[in-house]
Amino acid sequence: MSDLNQRKRQRADPETERRVSAASISALMNPEPQGPGRMEANIFGARPAEDIVRVVADFLYTHMKERKNIEIEGKLGQFIDKRSGQRLSLPVISETVLGEDKNVRFESNMTVQQHAMFNKLLNQRVDETRRAEFRGSRIEYRHSREVDHFYRIDNTRIRVTRDKETQRVLGVITKNKVADLNIYSPRTKLDIRITINEEQPLEMPDTAARPILERHKDRLSYKQDIWSFDLTQVVSPEHEVGPANPYATGPPRTAPAVTTHELEVEVARPEVWLAERAKVAANRPNSFHEITHVFLGNLRALVKRAI
Repeated sequence: MSDLNQRKRQRADPETERRVSAASISALMNPEPQGPGRMEANIFGARPAEDIVRVVADFLYTHMKERKNIEIEGKLGQFIDKRSGQRLSLPVISETVLGEDKNVRFESNMTVQQHAMFNKLLNQRVDETRRAEFRGSRIEYRHSREVDHFYRIDNTRIRVTRDKETQRVLGVITKNKVADLNIYSPRTKLDIRITINEEQPLEMPDTAARPILERHKDRLSYKQDIWSFDLTQVVSPEHEVGPANPYATGPPRTAPAVTTHELEVEVARPEVWLAERAKVAANRPNSFHEITHVFLGNLRALVKRAI
């Protein structure tokens, strides 16, 4: 039998036709799963802003105003319940902004192990951004050692910062608190506090006066775009805090030496953000919300990596 006749018999075979027909019906009844295709952001057609980003943006817009000597930074640490001395525990399972609570304090501190982990992690990012194939913003690294001396003059707290090795004066300021925003993060080891301060430059005070406090700062700074990621070991030597009352006798009370490990994200170029705020106030196109999103994203990325 020729090949042509054999193929004709196969095509006419009723059993073969039934198998093909069954397969076709099965494909129609059980189609391959398909993706959902294009979907609207929601029924109103516009994706709503993430609530916590809006809260942070509103906080910053309200308190930044047109301040010239502004300091904006996000600090990593933990919220402590003053009544128990332990980390705050609330009946929530995701990050949330806290209201005012006199029974809660913030500790801008972390363990030595966390400090070492962040040091390693940030150093790795420096190396990664230096590779020839990297196409993003590179990270600049700087190691500094400074000493802060605090003076109380005419009821004003003055900070004098010097280079620890050369003793060159780097800055003389008084810092005034503007506002804080606290973000509790129960799913991570660390929480976030966003702070706004005004740093007013001053003339050098009479250094014959004895400082009320001294702080030694060993700082690693990692700068990218308008941000400075500052990883700092701060040592405050033992210092006098004065008697319990001005009529007390005996030696003055002293505070013991304290060492803390801190990580802060500071806005190194606040004028960029202030310019975007001015555009918002003038009802012009702006990037204020986008900058806020990046700022909060940096803080979230760090706390989620804390061990």
